[in-house]
Amino acid sequence: MKFDTLHIFTVMGATYTFHSGMVIQDDERILKFSYTARSDDRMKVATFLKDNMSGWSVVAAEEE
Repeated sequence: MKFDTLHIFTVMGATYTFHSGMVIQDDERILKFSYTARSDDRMKVATFLKDNMSGWSVVAAEEE
């Protein structure tokens, strides 16, 4: 699934925001995705353990 914006909420109260990417893996244990970093405009990959997440929200990319 491609996304415009992805927000991850951790159990410790932090919120992370990622832009312009694609979910690579979403299973019971992990959420893995690629995204465009705001700091250097490079494509990067992030992996979050779902045990450390209290939730996540997605603004899906529009289909072209």
